[in-house]
Amino acid sequence: MNIMDTISMLIPLKAEYVSIARLTASGIASRMGFDIDTIEDIKVALSEILGKFIEKRSGSERVNVDFQCLDDGISMKFKISDESITGLFDNETDRFALAIISSLMDEIEIEKQGDNAITMVKKLGKAV
Repeated sequence: MNIMDTISMLIPLKAEYVSIARLTASGIASRMGFDIDTIEDIKVALSEILGKFIEKRSGSERVNVDFQCLDDGISMKFKISDESITGLFDNETDRFALAIISSLMDEIEIEKQGDNAITMVKKLGKAV
């Protein structure tokens, strides 16, 4: 899995900016050759994660999103500067959101220490 390009954005943790991240993900995934249904899956998973960050926001006002174009897919890493990620996906409603994300993406990793990040990957040519 080689990284070909990285696109980074720092967006406010406000619902009105989620569409910017969705549009960016859509454009990158389209350029990489993902089909329209897979692009929609990527956008839904991205919205779920950003929605949870917005809902659970404590001290952080921004989230960093790194889109990495891989030779075999796309990786999206969401980094937040405070500890609000530690309680993410701990209750029943949050676990349902995590199940949705897991069903749409090929990989998901939650780092609750250090970077406080969530990384999800969608591989090219792999059906859900």
